[in-house]
Amino acid sequence: MLPQLKSVAWERSGMDIQVVYDLRESFVIADPDGIVERLLGLLRTGGRSPEELARDLSDRCGRDVPVGDVMAALEALDGQGLLEDGARLGRLGEKATGRYYSNVAFFESFATLARSSEDLQLQLRRSHVLVLGTGGLNSNTIPHLCGLGVGRLTLTDRDAVEPRNFARQYLYRWSDVGRSKVETAAAWVRGFDPSVEVDAVEASINGPSDVLRLIDQARPDVVMSGVDSPDNVDDWVDEACVARGVPYVRAGIWVTQGVVWSVDPGHSACRGCMRIAADRDRREASGDAAIALTGMKLFRTKPRTNRGIGPVAGLLGSLAAFEVLRYLTRFEPPAYAGNPLEIDFAAGCAMRTNAWERQAECACASPHISSRPPTLAYVAG
Repeated sequence: MLPQLKSVAWERSGMDIQVVYDLRESFVIADPDGIVERLLGLLRTGGRSPEELARDLSDRCGRDVPVGDVMAALEALDGQGLLEDGARLGRLGEKATGRYYSNVAFFESFATLARSSEDLQLQLRRSHVLVLGTGGLNSNTIPHLCGLGVGRLTLTDRDAVEPRNFARQYLYRWSDVGRSKVETAAAWVRGFDPSVEVDAVEASINGPSDVLRLIDQARPDVVMSGVDSPDNVDDWVDEACVARGVPYVRAGIWVTQGVVWSVDPGHSACRGCMRIAADRDRREASGDAAIALTGMKLFRTKPRTNRGIGPVAGLLGSLAAFEVLRYLTRFEPPAYAGNPLEIDFAAGCAMRTNAWERQAECACASPHISSRPPTLAYVAG
């Protein structure tokens, strides 16, 4: 381990040092003898083991600085998110370092001594996402996943490009009208970044078995679902992903309301939990609650109209891609797992979450259901 300081700034004021990395937080460290400031300077240079840090500090301070004291200081600085392991940097190569420069800079904020910024990027390169549908939502998530450096995509769709797609689907060009969406989307991916492995699958989803087949063939780390029909398709995706223990992310719009949610099998509530709770609420509802539930039932009888303009699809696609990123790297926990984010497009895009309650009688509560652990074994080796 070669502890290295992130892009930190500090300033001495009397016997204290004020340290800042992110505008979100700065903190003050008591340093009456200057040893902390000397340690920060050595860590900024990097390239030293804890034993070498202790030796150099002892030389500079004119007194013995035990390795145990250095380790305690490193643990404290790491706990504040100020360090990563320099021994785990410099592995991308010159070309990839340029390609992923901004990504790695972003990941620095979430790196630790146990997991470097490059570890997170390399995890993305080893990841595989199954993308159900290449229409309005996923024509926005696919570019984000490619930009992030996801190593493999399996794209599925059954439709051809139509003029009405152009309000929100920017993977396509007017000359693509009439062509296969999934093949055109795959060609876009190859043109954007030839290093991304992409498979195009012409497929319809008519039940949970179709989703199961796609998952079993692709063996993805995450499913990104953007299929709007048939009406029960979200339940089918939920059932299949829970059965296989594969996390999935979904977003959509209902007139003036958008929503982004995900399911982390074995850990979060799922759509099955939501349906069980909704059925119970319908049986027990009275007064205003009963009126609201009747309104929801009536809403489902309306003809379906796609109101997804470009900014709507772009916002939902970005939020969904961010959730996929959380699952692939676990740089932070999934934000919308059983906890849908609702966006009100009639109220300045105001946002709120509305958590589902996990139900003991739901299939997702089975002890046999568990999500696949994040594949971060390379961090230790």
